[in-house]
Amino acid sequence: MGCAGAWSLHPSQIGIAKRVFSPDPGEVAAAMAILKAMPDGTGAVMIDGRMQDDATWKQAKVLFDLARLVAAKDPSIGATYGL
Repeated sequence: MGCAGAWSLHPSQIGIAKRVFSPDPGEVAAAMAILKAMPDGTGAVMIDGRMQDDATWKQAKVLFDLARLVAAKDPSIGATYGL
């Protein structure tokens, strides 16, 4: 998703690069929980004993959008995200 040096990867390195640069499924699940709890990104909520506010909502939105881009390119990774 924008890595300028991606063209220089050897084909055997593609799987490693996908694994390293793709969001962690646990982080994607946490981001999805924040977005679900605060659909419009306003206010604050408690999720698993932690306060989530508009700043964490914005971070969750960026992470979720990246996960959607990755899932669109690689459905097997998308399946691990539940997308």
